[in-house]
Amino acid sequence: MRKQIMNIISMAIIGSLLFAGCSQEAKITKLKKVEKFEFYSKGRLDNVLVVGKPRIEENREDFEDHFSKVLSRRGTDAIPSYEIIPDMQNLNRENIKNAAIEAQTGAVLVTRVVGVDDTNVTMPGRTTTDTYIGPRGGTIMMGPYVQGPYVKNVTMVRLETGLFETKTEKLIWHASSKILNPDSVNEAIKDFSKAIIWQLREDGYVR
Repeated sequence: MRKQIMNIISMAIIGSLLFAGCSQEAKITKLKKVEKFEFYSKGRLDNVLVVGKPRIEENREDFEDHFSKVLSRRGTDAIPSYEIIPDMQNLNRENIKNAAIEAQTGAVLVTRVVGVDDTNVTMPGRTTTDTYIGPRGGTIMMGPYVQGPYVKNVTMVRLETGLFETKTEKLIWHASSKILNPDSVNEAIKDFSKAIIWQLREDGYVR
């Protein structure tokens, strides 16, 4: 009995470690519109070809590698498309389908950057107070002080993500999203993947 309990505890720890990369909520990525199409009834994805079309081709491998690793941890065999189609300029519909057939994946997950905007955002005002220790040890509160509202210039990356069935080429699932003011490409990739994979899990496509 003790051995069975220890095995259960070990499995729980391993599971938490496997899913740790996606357990946290996305912080800077917002999904604006998600569509799940009812005609697809195969449930969870067993395997998928991951396709990324960023504005800068050098970022493609990092994007596809990270997405593929996170999906694989969740039990979906994922293959980065650059392994089959090295040149991003060749990422057209026919080549992607042929790559999916070659890789024997039942679905294709495609993400493309549709725009990068620099925009001014009005940040809400907030009220603050300052606290000091007085000469006799008591607490002295200064304020309140009103700060803002103020205008902040931010970078917004707009993306479209589609999940397609390889055999029929039909769109299974779609999401529009935006990444707000990422500090780096690495931060953007990791945060975006959390948002998308969380939604795919909610919709029943991944574990």
